[in-house]
Amino acid sequence: MPRHYNVDPHLPYDGPEFDEFCISEKGYLKASRDRTSCLTCALSKLCQAGFEKQVSLVLEGKDPSLTKDCGLADGDLTAERLFTGLSDDQIEFVKIHIPSLTKECGNV
Repeated sequence: MPRHYNVDPHLPYDGPEFDEFCISEKGYLKASRDRTSCLTCALSKLCQAGFEKQVSLVLEGKDPSLTKDCGLADGDLTAERLFTGLSDDQIEFVKIHIPSLTKECGNV
C-alpha cells in the first residue's frame, strides 16, 4: 500500500526530507521547513506542483531533482520562453528575483 504524506503548505510537511530550490530565497531549502510563506508567493501554484512531484519521486525511491537528466536546448532558456504561460504577476516576481532576466528582456 503506497504511503501518503501531507503536502498542503497550510500544514507541516510530514514526509521524507529533501532539498527544494526556492527562487525567492535564491537557494535550496529543506522540504520540512515552514511552508506558509509559499501560500502568498506569486509562483505558489507552480512550486506546489513541483513539490508534490518531488514527494512522489522520493516515495518511488528516485532522486527528487526536477532537472536531473533534463535536456534543454539554448533556445529553451530564453526569457521569453521561460515566461510562456506565466501571468503578469508571476513574470514580475521572476524578474525581481532573477535580475538577469530583466536585462535580457531589455527592461532595465
